[in-house]
Amino acid sequence: MESRRAEREIINRYLRVFDRETDRFLGYLVDITPAGAMLQSREPIQPEVRMNLRFELPEDFGDDRELVLEAQSVWDKKEENALFHHTGFQFTQIPSGAEQQIKRLMENYKLEGLSH
Repeated sequence: MESRRAEREIINRYLRVFDRETDRFLGYLVDITPAGAMLQSREPIQPEVRMNLRFELPEDFGDDRELVLEAQSVWDKKEENALFHHTGFQFTQIPSGAEQQIKRLMENYKLEGLSH
């Protein structure tokens, strides 16, 4: 469990995430790894739900302005008195090239200074 957390990068941008099938806005990307991601949203997302997530990518990604990944929700929690839910997703299928985009997101947009 600890090694999994070490690889996780909190993203310093509010990147929007949608359900690709319905185009419904789900929430914002909080952190991401090549294996999964955590979203922050106003509405709960039930565990064990499979969906195609569409991540809007920053302008400097050029023509690749979105990343689509098949994922399954693993957990959803909302702290007492919190406004937002946090939902963990596990990627179930990663198309070729997508892992490189994820690593680029992790490297270029990681939130600096959290460990100091």
